[in-house]
Amino acid sequence: MTVKKLILPFVATAILAFVLPLCGGGMVEARTINVRGKVVRQGTHEPMEGVTIRNAETDRLVGTTNMEGQFTVSVDDAGSLLFSIMGSEDLTVPVEGQLNMTVALFPKAHELEEVTVVAKGLSNTLVIDPAELDVKGNYIYLKKHVKIPHKLFSSSVRMIIQPTIYNVTTRHLSYLKPVVFDGRRYAITQRRMYDWKEELDSLTPYRTVKTTGRRTDDVVLISDSLYVQNPKDDFMCVVMSSMENYNRIVYADTFMIARGTVNPLRFLNYSLKGYEMTDERYLPQPEVHLRDSEGDMNLVFEVGKSRLDMALGDNAREIDAMLSEFRAIENDPDMTLKSFTISGTASPEGNYERNRQLANARMQSAMDVIMQSVPENLRRNAKMSTDASVAGWAEVERLLREDGHGEEADAVAEIIARWPGAIDAQSARIRRLPFYKSMLVDNYLPRLRKVSYEIVTSRYRPLDDDEIAALYATDNSSLSKYHFWRHYRNVSDTAEKERVMRRALEVHPDFLAAATDLSALLINDGRADEEPLAPFFSDTKQWLKMPESSRYDMAVGAMNAMHYSRADSLMADLPDTPEFHKGKIYCSALNGRYIDVMQEISEDSPINEVLLLLAMKDNDTAWQRAQKLGDTAIEEYIKATAANRVDSYLDAIVHLENALRLDPSLRDVARVDGDITDLLEDVEETTDDADNGENGDE
Repeated sequence: MTVKKLILPFVATAILAFVLPLCGGGMVEARTINVRGKVVRQGTHEPMEGVTIRNAETDRLVGTTNMEGQFTVSVDDAGSLLFSIMGSEDLTVPVEGQLNMTVALFPKAHELEEVTVVAKGLSNTLVIDPAELDVKGNYIYLKKHVKIPHKLFSSSVRMIIQPTIYNVTTRHLSYLKPVVFDGRRYAITQRRMYDWKEELDSLTPYRTVKTTGRRTDDVVLISDSLYVQNPKDDFMCVVMSSMENYNRIVYADTFMIARGTVNPLRFLNYSLKGYEMTDERYLPQPEVHLRDSEGDMNLVFEVGKSRLDMALGDNAREIDAMLSEFRAIENDPDMTLKSFTISGTASPEGNYERNRQLANARMQSAMDVIMQSVPENLRRNAKMSTDASVAGWAEVERLLREDGHGEEADAVAEIIARWPGAIDAQSARIRRLPFYKSMLVDNYLPRLRKVSYEIVTSRYRPLDDDEIAALYATDNSSLSKYHFWRHYRNVSDTAEKERVMRRALEVHPDFLAAATDLSALLINDGRADEEPLAPFFSDTKQWLKMPESSRYDMAVGAMNAMHYSRADSLMADLPDTPEFHKGKIYCSALNGRYIDVMQEISEDSPINEVLLLLAMKDNDTAWQRAQKLGDTAIEEYIKATAANRVDSYLDAIVHLENALRLDPSLRDVARVDGDITDLLEDVEETTDDADNGENGDE
């Protein structure tokens, strides 16, 4: 093995395209201006994406460059901007009132250790160095250059390199796009083959032909992505390669080039608010239901008389009130008469049979008067019924006790007990009581003589809140969408509100307002879930027709379920309003659009800033920021990631050990994390060695 040190003396400079600066005499107060510009790579003028831009005085992140290398930032006109990205020297540029600038970054001065391994056969073997599986949203990206040694390859062969992604968690193998590299003679022979048609060859889209000299090594690019349901699963990348001539396979090998995925945003921390349905088009409207109502009336008669005297007592007013009710029924198209019942009651003095006949006569008299005024169209479909009865002496006893006449009530009760069931015998004995005429005849017996009626109608009207609550408790399957909506909006307890919403969706599966409100409740309770709204979003062509609150809540649920691509599609067409803005920027970050949202998300928390820097591969800045984080388990884990990225091995080991000690469950994350898997092996080996030392012989 020969080791050589090469010193590459690079320096950094800037090409500044100036606009005319503002000039003036005396002191000029600094003001905030918008500076626009572009960052390029020195010597090539190639746009540099992902360059972080900070206010050099405050060290505050003010912007990043987009895919075209362009940026727009706000800064004091007398301030300075610090440009930084991994692999290039940091550069501080004074603003000096410029509104436009072009900045060129030079590669960072560094030492390279060139290691040359001399081994027999190495020059004629395909070797693929380790790669990274980057995660953006629901996609795993693989990009890797592979060198094909010229000593391995000849003009009469074809090399096929087939990358695959194996999901260790689900045990599912997926094939990425193959790389097909043909020698020139092989390509010519292929074209001359009988019946061979290029457009019918399934490998044609992936085929390139060697154009370099025969003694030149070639570099081919593996570049593809794979959609995955759960980005947090354990993945590995296995590359199968083979080389064939016209007759047989002459070389074959398999490499595992990556284990675990690089996905620092698995720890991205955000809290979003859910929104209930507000679109009037989808809110249930008040509904009327068929409900029964009833009333009663008391008529009085003279002692021993059965004819209804309208001049007696309140008879005329009672009859007029009842007839008004019939007229109201007749004039209301939402009401109908179900039944009409008259009950006549006589007092118990005298002969029981005669009293019963008197009660019947009184009832019939009242019925005759009433029926003369009830329209035929109401009576036609109504049930008309009558009832006659004689009040018992027990009723007199009850009234006496209610009025505080306990001694008199005891006297009546004693007679009833002595002659049970014999009303005539009871009447004869009670008439002999000393208080019969003075108290019972004048004050109590008249209270027992009456005719009452009951009108039962059906009327369509809205239920009030108490009726809805009672119906929910007894027969909630009969509740309409409006009644469910009205009921759960009156419930204050979160758990009970959720139960009512879920029951509403069981009874009415197409109840979009309830599904939206349930999703909002779960989001605000920290349990975002796409399940309630999923049935309404099964057809992607209908998504844009859905209310904005439904689309937003569904997107937040999808983000929580790690269905980032679905969330991105749902968020894309939502307006950038204050209600939706935060959800949109975090959805953008989770789907790989880091630059657009870097500044806002970084301001939310220091942890999020480091995570986005790691996602953007700005590892040096990420490590600088990470060292300022706290000492929770997650923060220690992030420090380990950042330290490992910049090859600060000892720091990475210490921080990872701290993280696993504070939260052992992070070990499961580390096993599938491409940034940490190598460290985890070393940490576990150290732990095993320590355990063996403690348990060994003294």
